[in-house]
Amino acid sequence: MAKPEWLNKYLRMKPEVETIFEDLEEFREFCVDFGHVYDERNLYNFHAHAYQDFARHKEGKHVRNRWNGSPDGERKHFKPRDTNGGYRGNNNYRTRNNNA
Repeated sequence: MAKPEWLNKYLRMKPEVETIFEDLEEFREFCVDFGHVYDERNLYNFHAHAYQDFARHKEGKHVRNRWNGSPDGERKHFKPRDTNGGYRGNNNYRTRNNNA
């Protein structure tokens, strides 16, 4: 039995819906590539940082890669402030003991 013409017209995707699904797929790929948490609710939500970065990326601007932790992709290592190792902070007990 052949389907009526109105049924085919009713079941096809409208262009607006197709663009939403395409944007969702691009947003998911962006989140995976740049280390953002993917949540469908953040699409078109300019209050979400993930979508803000996605919009900047679509405009061709530089976006930080959150997988690496720095914009250049290089990992910055911790360097202790004290040459003897460890963090001295505001404790000056070593200088008081050394001067005594």
